[in-house]
Amino acid sequence: MSAAEMKRKARAFVLINTDPGKERDVMEKLLKFSRVKEVHICSGKIDLIAMLEVPREVNGSTTKAIADFVIERLQDVSGITDTETITPTHSKTKWSESV
Repeated sequence: MSAAEMKRKARAFVLINTDPGKERDVMEKLLKFSRVKEVHICSGKIDLIAMLEVPREVNGSTTKAIADFVIERLQDVSGITDTETITPTHSKTKWSESV
């Protein structure tokens, strides 16, 4: 892994289901974690999507760091009933200034 790649953060997306009516409350709780960079309320089968960033690990344990954070921190948040974590293998982004 190059020095430039090590400076980048690894991202993961966590699909979250909550108790009925608790979406906004859970959203605010999640945003208190420094690793949670975005939270979106969704319509459909999933209530929230959270985007996490963690430091890349030299020894390749980035996926473990993500899993540990979800298991040890997010799943204890009051109002969360279920999570599913998606860790991308390859990513490209193009952010737009207009929303």
